[in-house]
Amino acid sequence: MKSPFAPLSFDDVIAGRSGDRCCSITNCWPTARWLLAFVWLTVGCAAMVAADESNEESFDFFEARIRPVLIEHCYECHAADSDELGGSLRLDVKAGWMIGGDSGPAITPGDPAASELMAAIRYESSEMPPSGKLPDHVVRDFEKWIRDGAADPRLMDEEEQLTSSQHQEFDWDQARQFWAFQPPRSSASPVAFDSDSAIDAFVQKRLDAEGLTATPIAPPSVRLRRLAFDLTGLPPDPETLRQFQADPSDTHWRRLVDHYLASPQFAEHWTRHWMDVARYADSNGSDFNATHHDAWRYRDYLVRSFADDMPIDRMIREQIAGDLMPASSDEDRRDKLVATTFLMIGTKMLSERNKTKLRMDVVDEQLDTVGRAFLGMTFGCARCHDHKFDPITTRDYYAMAGIFRSTRTLHGESQQYVSTWKKTPLPISKQHEQSIRKHEQSLQGLDREIKEVESELKILAEKTELEGITIDDVDAVREGHWVESTYKTGFVGKGYVHDENRNKGEASIRFAAVLPNAGRYELRVHYNASGNRASNLPVSVQLNDETHDLILDQTVPPKTGTYSVLKEFDCDAETQALVTLSNRGTDGYVIADAVQWVQIDGKADQGDSAAEIERTIAMRTALTQTLKKLKSQRADLLANAPPPVPTAMALADLPSDEREDCPIHIRGEVSNLGDIVPRGIPQVFSESTTAFEPLEGSGRLELAQWLTDPDHPLTARVSVNRIWMHLMGEGLVRTVDNFGVRGEKPTHPELLDALTIDFVRNGWRQKRLIRNIVCSDAYSRAMVSDDDPRVSLDPENRLRGRAVRRRIPAEATRDAMLVAAGTLDPSGREDLMDSYATLVSQNNANSKAMTKFGLDDPKRTLYLPLIRSEVPPLLANLDAADPDLLVGKRPTTNVPSQALTLIGSPEVRQWAMQTTKRMMNETTDETQRVRWACAVLFSRDPRPLDEEILHAWLDSDVAKAMSSDEERYREWIAAMFASTEFRFLD
Repeated sequence: MKSPFAPLSFDDVIAGRSGDRCCSITNCWPTARWLLAFVWLTVGCAAMVAADESNEESFDFFEARIRPVLIEHCYECHAADSDELGGSLRLDVKAGWMIGGDSGPAITPGDPAASELMAAIRYESSEMPPSGKLPDHVVRDFEKWIRDGAADPRLMDEEEQLTSSQHQEFDWDQARQFWAFQPPRSSASPVAFDSDSAIDAFVQKRLDAEGLTATPIAPPSVRLRRLAFDLTGLPPDPETLRQFQADPSDTHWRRLVDHYLASPQFAEHWTRHWMDVARYADSNGSDFNATHHDAWRYRDYLVRSFADDMPIDRMIREQIAGDLMPASSDEDRRDKLVATTFLMIGTKMLSERNKTKLRMDVVDEQLDTVGRAFLGMTFGCARCHDHKFDPITTRDYYAMAGIFRSTRTLHGESQQYVSTWKKTPLPISKQHEQSIRKHEQSLQGLDREIKEVESELKILAEKTELEGITIDDVDAVREGHWVESTYKTGFVGKGYVHDENRNKGEASIRFAAVLPNAGRYELRVHYNASGNRASNLPVSVQLNDETHDLILDQTVPPKTGTYSVLKEFDCDAETQALVTLSNRGTDGYVIADAVQWVQIDGKADQGDSAAEIERTIAMRTALTQTLKKLKSQRADLLANAPPPVPTAMALADLPSDEREDCPIHIRGEVSNLGDIVPRGIPQVFSESTTAFEPLEGSGRLELAQWLTDPDHPLTARVSVNRIWMHLMGEGLVRTVDNFGVRGEKPTHPELLDALTIDFVRNGWRQKRLIRNIVCSDAYSRAMVSDDDPRVSLDPENRLRGRAVRRRIPAEATRDAMLVAAGTLDPSGREDLMDSYATLVSQNNANSKAMTKFGLDDPKRTLYLPLIRSEVPPLLANLDAADPDLLVGKRPTTNVPSQALTLIGSPEVRQWAMQTTKRMMNETTDETQRVRWACAVLFSRDPRPLDEEILHAWLDSDVAKAMSSDEERYREWIAAMFASTEFRFLD
């Protein structure tokens, strides 16, 4: 058998001689050999292996998700200072779980199933922690951590860390000499920086120093595809490609750059980049996946900001303290409030019973996000101890934590013990405000009338409440699955039963009675109404040999009294009455409590004359009609209500008497408090005072102003580096979220500083910086083959002498397929989640509110709901950002499963068929179709191999067995979608 990574020939794959790599696939899908052959050829027979990810991201995950759990639940029995070391196992140091205790090593990195620790916290062996099983999402975090290699930076034990870290004295003068803490330096640029060749001069300087030559400029088709995807996230249209190939001049290039920068697609694409860092999602995730009904407002704020080329420093200030900044109009005030969603949108353990801990967990998430997003620094681990590598002390951490602790993020509970976030009303126009007030007044007036009529009806109901024959559920005959309710009040007898909203068509309950006297009877049914009840409950009434089929709506409460009147019946004496409730075809919970038969035509022993009873019944009938009209008017009023006051996930400062400096939490424990630290900035950034003085509010506005100070050494550098990375594949500092000691140093420090100075000097404008980068030769370089000497001399392309293949983002890959299919809807979308319940997803499948917009929706992926824990597999397989985490740089993998996911996805196959139909409508023969497909999917002219593959496929027995040309071409298009050339930029 061939090696799993040995090259295969075209003939090998076609013949199925691919060893164990392909046999299972080709056996289960007849077209797979041909598709794999095509994918293999477009990959270039290269081994497809996952790229290594930085340990920094893994360490961050450990600090944020694993260490706090170990401290809270494990250190008491499994740390150096434990009174008795449980099972001889320490978990306060990496060596502890590596060596293990009485049962051997506690963790097998990469293999959760073989790890004793996992068995313990799953309660499969010893039950740890003994106080209670950890929440499911925490268990999943440990699984992920171990599966990803169990990265653990704790090389010393906790006692050593406390000695060497928490109580150490930093040499601040020495710490401030680190390159990232020094302001950008102006250097003698080889040419004026305003010229197009400024960037190239800095790059060439490094190449010359290393004795390397740059590659030539890439062909026009390659350059244009690169530019279109980098700036808009969409492919160039074939006509633009044709024109640029005919005239690839610098003037034409600059015109295209300006066209793309001015397009709405640019703002949408670069919004998605920012959303990665903002850990955007339309739900909370974690233990309580609550719906973020208003998150879309923040997304649209970003789109508008990028479209308007809002200065990045202003965007940062608004997202940290927009609510504290002056506003020029209601629209400006709305935008500034919505901007603070940035700090609100992270995942939270909303059902945490210890609300003090929850409050600090939210503060920690906000602080870590601000540090990594804007400073490229990790603050999270300083919650428990001084930073192990960077000059960030625990005092620094709590100085900044006090700022966010003096800010209201959470507000109230959505249900018992489950916290919810603050929802802030947004400004509206005076006309809107007046229409809402008028509507509320009308509604209140109707509600008063309805209440009065219902009160009169209740009195009349009591007067006509004749003694009836009542059959409780305990006396009824049940079939199928019924469950006793745990509800405490509002039922007849001892309780009631319900069908759990499941096993529809299998449950029924029969209430039998004998009606002793001849006369007119009302059939009444008792239940407690609710919105989750069945609105279409079938009720079968059998009176001797007559059967009547009725429908009961249990979402509506009884109009009078406690029973709902279904119908009146004329009955003979000794009538056998059987009432059957069934859950057949019902759309909610079916409630079965009691059935009552009441004779309403009067009896001598009732005390009132028959005439008086008849008059009362007539009055009740008239009032019932009045009530019906009033409720109809109310329904019409609600249907024509003015739009409600919009709300945003916007934070606010706490009242002045609640704002306070934060005490140090020793070892990060909320119950173990130390010195109080004044709110301020880390000491490494100031040689004088670090406290914010004077301080009028929480300190967020002061923090935002400090971050965006033109002289700040990090904020602009981090922004410039991220923009460079999105265009060049790697940042000038490759660890884009870590500019600290453990991060990489810049490959071109002078270039980074020059770009940063120019960026700040020209108003922090992103479009100008992007234009400068994409108009450089460095951006337009060609790729070279792996055997080129330049690759061996600079294998990681740190000197920027050539282009390297780059992954197209997952969202852009999907959008490109919609473009090819001709179905992309370019318009946006607002109320993604407005119709959803509190929870996006619940454990009970029947109440799970799934998203109504799926992958087959024609909108850009930006406008689809992004639900934590439910990212579509197609996007996840293509390395979409994890919305639980801040992702400054997405991982890039290129593994066979990605191509197979694309080939097998029902949505991709649908888009392939739509693309095929479009192609066949616009072409007449194979040659034209190859040219069309290459232009639309690859943005290039066809090559001889393209036509060879298509001819070979169409001549194959598998293709000939298909029923139509559309099917045959669909498989070919699907293979092109799955190819590396479609998913990557050269």
